[in-house]
Amino acid sequence: MMKHALWRTYLGSFLVAVFCVTTSAQSFGSEAVSLEDMERELNALRASVSALTDQIETVRQEKTVTASASDTKEDVESLKNEVNSLKEEMRVAAQADSALKAEDITGNVYSEFAKKVKLGGQIRTRAEYANGYYQVPTNNGTLPGAARPPDQSKAGHASSSVDDDYVLQQTRLWADADVNEHLRVFIQLQDARTFGAAGTTVGYANANTENSITDLHQGYFDIRKLFDMPLTARVGRQEIVWGDHRVIGNFVWSNVGRVFDAGRFMWDTDDIHAEVFAAKVDEDGFFGVDGSNNSDETAYAAQLAFKKLVPGALLELMYIQKNDQDASAGNSTLAATGYAGADNRPGIEIHDIGARIDGKIPNLEAIDYTFESHGQFGDYGDMSQRAWAFAGRAGYTFKDLAWKPRFGFEYDYASGDDDPTDSSHETFDNLYPTNHLQGNYGFVDLVSWQNMHDFRGNIKIVPTNKLTCQVDYHYFLLAEAEDGWYLANGSLATSRPLGGYETGSSNLAQEIDLTVSYQLYKNVGVLAGYSWFGAQSWINSNVESMDTNWGYIQTTVTF
Repeated sequence: MMKHALWRTYLGSFLVAVFCVTTSAQSFGSEAVSLEDMERELNALRASVSALTDQIETVRQEKTVTASASDTKEDVESLKNEVNSLKEEMRVAAQADSALKAEDITGNVYSEFAKKVKLGGQIRTRAEYANGYYQVPTNNGTLPGAARPPDQSKAGHASSSVDDDYVLQQTRLWADADVNEHLRVFIQLQDARTFGAAGTTVGYANANTENSITDLHQGYFDIRKLFDMPLTARVGRQEIVWGDHRVIGNFVWSNVGRVFDAGRFMWDTDDIHAEVFAAKVDEDGFFGVDGSNNSDETAYAAQLAFKKLVPGALLELMYIQKNDQDASAGNSTLAATGYAGADNRPGIEIHDIGARIDGKIPNLEAIDYTFESHGQFGDYGDMSQRAWAFAGRAGYTFKDLAWKPRFGFEYDYASGDDDPTDSSHETFDNLYPTNHLQGNYGFVDLVSWQNMHDFRGNIKIVPTNKLTCQVDYHYFLLAEAEDGWYLANGSLATSRPLGGYETGSSNLAQEIDLTVSYQLYKNVGVLAGYSWFGAQSWINSNVESMDTNWGYIQTTVTF
């Protein structure tokens, strides 16, 4: 009986030791057990020690009957040593259990939470060459030869084209954490720079804020399924895109881009999408630059989209309020109308109501179309805002032909101000767009959705599943020659001279764009293009007779 008891003891000790080693390996292995499992295993270890202690007492009693006192003492001491050894192991395991709390292991790379975090990044490098009129990345986007004080004559402009080449780089790193059913967190860092603009890359660089920026591009959290409804609340710095980016976009072509510091509520079902947001565009503190108590710029917006109301199409209804309390967003226009100083510049409050429909003809999906229109009212300084705009495009894709060619036509219109000196401001405000996207008004970005007509035709072909080519032609006219020429950033290309512009013609320019995109590998894309912007009679009379040539090649690596 004694031998059987000892065998049971040794076998139990062996199993407990294997159990402890296995538990330790699992706790720190590639797939750690949960805290609940560790607690159950520790309780089992305690039970084993308790059973072993009972066996010692049984052996003691049996030894008293069948063996001498010395043998009994020797066996009992041996068992006691084994129990003490197991108790020490149990103590170590208990300390490990108390140390591995939930708050400590959730950030560990072996935890279940780590599987819910997606890490990624992107490096985008673009080399550009331009002459004529173009945006200069190292000088606040001004146009060579296009800006002059309002009292200078035409001779104050550059009389010949200016050539330039530069390289832009944008680097982004992000973490997307799907914490649980109700919480998501997204953080995106960005570095945007122009090669060489920092002054030097050896020693201490002399960077300036326009040309070398490292910042938080996006940082927000989502509270999902709010109140157990299809409602999401998003708070923080975020990109917001509506439709074709015509009034609200992320300005993705820019080396820095546009984000909104905003709070946003989104309701999404199979039938509708609705959202509202409030954004602080510019915070000037309590005392504004104009000496008033407040000169902030804020934006409030709401959208209601119907996914199935129109067969084969998405219908969106929009409301946007732009509230620029010191009119800094429209200072070039207000200065041209007599508000030259910041201290006497009144604010801007624009209410925009718009609608957009985007889809394909039912049973004839080769035809695609998009129509969007907006009307605006409110106050623009001490003038009344009264403006509207329209954009419409349609295309036909020959899906059965080689290269699947698509032929498209587009017409865009935005109202202008026929008399900048009266009490009504009739120039459409382009708000917060990405005008470069899809080449809405030309890829050179010299025209915005303000005081313009744009007649556009294009052809797109897809020779392979990796290669896409597109050719666009635009002809631009001014809606009101007296109003002026507005660039893609919404500012006047050239200041309004005393006595107004020469208004013999409204013909502004024509533009040809060639764009080629190639997906080299799964994570490597190449985009290249060439554009020609030809000045017409209005530019020749009011600025300078020069054309613009612009070419670029861009690589985008995503990981």
